Amino acid sequence: MANPINELSGILRSSTGKGPSHRLRQAGLLPAIVYGNGTESTSVAVSPKETTKALQSPLRRNVMIHLNLQDENGQNANTKTVMVRDLQKHPVKRHLTHVDFVEINANEPVAVNVPLSLFGKSKSVVAGGKLDQIRHTIRVNVLPAEVPEKIELDVTELAFGSTPASAIILPQGVSLFDPPGTPIVTIKIPRADKDDETAAAGTPAVAAAPAAS
Repeated sequence: MANPINELSGILRSSTGKGPSHRLRQAGLLPAIVYGNGTESTSVAVSPKETTKALQSPLRRNVMIHLNLQDENGQNANTKTVMVRDLQKHPVKRHLTHVDFVEINANEPVAVNVPLSLFGKSKSVVAGGKLDQIRHTIRVNVLPAEVPEKIELDVTELAFGSTPASAIILPQGVSLFDPPGTPIVTIKIPRADKDDETAAAGTPAVAAAPAAS
């Protein structure tokens, strides 16, 4: 089933820079920029409340948005289909202070970061190993309406050492954007076993006794 599309209203703005952006925030609006695909960027203002609500979707910043724009006179301008490229938050209060959108074509794949979730009981961990999840997101190519909420990796049969991104079984229609060899999980050998290996490696070979004459 295709992901739902969120609706968000915005106002085209002609004034940019720190001063106009500050005045927008004082007026209860959120400054934002829409970066086009091969076209000039567009400065807009959106509702911080509605933008935050859209980003509370299970897809978070991977949500697809219909940005319905009006000019500064309140006349309908156009609608852009966008996703979030980047966002900025207040360092203390943590509310949104700026958003970068990117215009997309709903019929063309996009590269997005999707949360990576591990499941299963690792036999290597049961044997005393320590599992370390190196990557908590994985970058993939996928149609905007088919972006998964998360991608899962079964760790049950993972061996000691590093597991690359190519080991992930991706959903249909999703392909790996990250290099296939990107390490995502490591399982370290138990300390005692490692000490035994080191000791064995450092023990000189015992010469065979001469045959009896």
